[in-house]
Amino acid sequence: MGFLPNNIKAPSEGGGGSGNYLRFTQGENKFRIIGASDDKPTPGFIHGTLGWTEEDGKKRPIRWAEGTQAPMQFADKPRNFYAFVVYNYNESKVQILELTQVKLQAELLQLAQDEDWGDCRKYDISVVRNGEGRDDTTYAMNPKPIKKLDEDIRAIAKAELKRINLPALFDGGDPFAEFTPPAAEVDEDGAPF
Repeated sequence: MGFLPNNIKAPSEGGGGSGNYLRFTQGENKFRIIGASDDKPTPGFIHGTLGWTEEDGKKRPIRWAEGTQAPMQFADKPRNFYAFVVYNYNESKVQILELTQVKLQAELLQLAQDEDWGDCRKYDISVVRNGEGRDDTTYAMNPKPIKKLDEDIRAIAKAELKRINLPALFDGGDPFAEFTPPAAEVDEDGAPF
């Protein structure tokens, strides 16, 4: 196994730093993916479907894993999502990036499956955002040359990755909240970055 789970497929239809989540801002957004589907104690890459509901006038995301049934009906069509742990160079911190843009998902998958690029944790990626609003915004993904991650950033990334419980998103939880990892396996430095 590696960066992506074996059962992931390219989506077939559509659907900046902000605290603990990377939000694309105007211009270049440079990051390094540090999470993978086979990370221990919890995966640093998940994928599934995202729908939105409204409770007490507030929109709330509902996520469920690939291959499972939607927990409810949604007014708007749910979208595929990829969520993974990244190091955001613009914010100089570890964050979660959730991709719902079909074009970016397809480009990321293409990079990961390309024999020259491969594992996306081995190089930086830049996403350039242009435009405002849903209909006027465009994104361009550009991989940077393959290079080893800076040792200081690597140490930060390894420590942060172990304290993030990304699957908590499926339960509506906070991936950054304290949690007790499964007792099973502990990875002692299988990081490719």
